[in-house]
Amino acid sequence: MAKREISETRIRQAIWMLKTDKTKKSICEHLGIGYSSKRLEIIITEFREKQERVVKLKKKARATPLTQEDKDSIISSYEEGESMVTIAERLYLTSPRIKEVLLSQGVPIRSRKKRGAAQVDHIVQDLEVKFKENDKVFVYATSEFGIIDTVYDEEWIEYHSESYRARYIELAPLADARKKWGDDFEGKEDIHWNIYWDYDNGESWKSQAVKREISRHQENIAEWGRESYLLRTQGDYSHITELPRHELFPIKQENGN
Repeated sequence: MAKREISETRIRQAIWMLKTDKTKKSICEHLGIGYSSKRLEIIITEFREKQERVVKLKKKARATPLTQEDKDSIISSYEEGESMVTIAERLYLTSPRIKEVLLSQGVPIRSRKKRGAAQVDHIVQDLEVKFKENDKVFVYATSEFGIIDTVYDEEWIEYHSESYRARYIELAPLADARKKWGDDFEGKEDIHWNIYWDYDNGESWKSQAVKREISRHQENIAEWGRESYLLRTQGDYSHITELPRHELFPIKQENGN
């Protein structure tokens, strides 16, 4: 059976209990161990030795300049979702020093609030950097990570405007309408018939719907001067959303940007 780990807080309390002349039996009970003066002494000694090692490691780490490899590792950990506090504790550094690295390397600083806006005013984005399908990105408005599903750019518009095969589908109401209006009655789209645009990539759109989408993305590019993206955010509030390029930030250590 694995030995139950005693928390640092309880050990610190035990040390103070000794200083205030509490009985060793009551201290052992506080720590959740059987009464043993020797074991109590070992626990406190090992704790103090560990604290001394940590102090030395912190002093050494804080006196040693960080290499670019160190900085890249910090960025990678942070972009994978690790907090600044956790990274600092693991590397024996301070949270302000971790934040300093992230700021100097142009990494968005996540909000401490759930889905709060990130700090990005220290970053000048290169909006010419274009994302691809399955790229991981950062949504600054909600401090979420997301995976790119679709790129809505000029290529998307051109492909969906020109590379389709039209397919006519007659709907059931047309037969009834022709009984009333005659065999020459052509009917109305989306009531009596539909035309689908089929694409080699497996997509199939109603012509009316894809025309609206093409028009919408043309207007978006005209407004923003850049493409937009369909993506799925990750985390507790995972959802599908569409966002313009300037609201997304690259993940430096994953996409190679």
